[in-house]
Amino acid sequence: MKALVTLTPSESKKLIGRAVTRLPEFQRAFSEGLVIIAVGSTTSQVAEACLDTDLDESRFAAGIISRGVLCVTPRTQRLPNLVLHKGKPKDIPPLEALELQGPKVLVKGANAVDRHKLAGVLMAARDGGTAGRLAARFQANGWPIISPVGLEKMVFSVMEAARELGIDRIDMSLGARVGMMALVGAHVITEEEAIRTISDAQVIHVASGGVGDSQGSVSILIQGDEQGVHKVMEEIQLVKGTRIAPPVLMTCHDCHHECDFKGQGAKSLPQYLQMDK
Repeated sequence: MKALVTLTPSESKKLIGRAVTRLPEFQRAFSEGLVIIAVGSTTSQVAEACLDTDLDESRFAAGIISRGVLCVTPRTQRLPNLVLHKGKPKDIPPLEALELQGPKVLVKGANAVDRHKLAGVLMAARDGGTAGRLAARFQANGWPIISPVGLEKMVFSVMEAARELGIDRIDMSLGARVGMMALVGAHVITEEEAIRTISDAQVIHVASGGVGDSQGSVSILIQGDEQGVHKVMEEIQLVKGTRIAPPVLMTCHDCHHECDFKGQGAKSLPQYLQMDK
């Protein structure tokens, strides 16, 4: 049996977020140890599934791509990374939480994924942000990292992008200047892997893109036995219509990142960035 579906970015994020909570390494850490969910639009859906409550998605973000530029959510309006110990929220900084006993897992979204299922994270902070401070600790200790990322973020090569990017390597930028960290060894969960947590159906990414409210969509062909395909379609029906709230953006006046739109360059952009869309 074959089924063809199209998922908007928001619908994909919801589907992927639900799938992450089904992974064995996630469930073990959630019940017996430590789960850290780094802020992000896709990871917000993991957090919502864990907390079983609505989250202010517009503030569960740090570095973001919005309104045509690389931007950030103001620290004063940003929710913290979510720390869960044995399934309960814990008011403790993530680095301190690493001292807690038990299995650990980090859920860190990505800005890019390539055909080898290698995820890449853009870094606008000179200390590497969450990727540099936290993901590196997980890599050093061999603790699992789960990276939920939609196929809309598919690039040819994460390693090539990581080699060429870098805050001090960029001479001009329309938006924040960034580097990239490849999440080597992370368990990458795209729509394909998310569907495979539901059934053993075969999944083929057949098309990308759209117009209007379907910009960034992906179209996926699902193949398998009738029972498995129907099970997947039931799950997809649950996420259809999902609309994740747009992020809170830093105003150009308050931003400290180097950006050629700031002050000079396109004079209309600071006004554009502060418009309510």
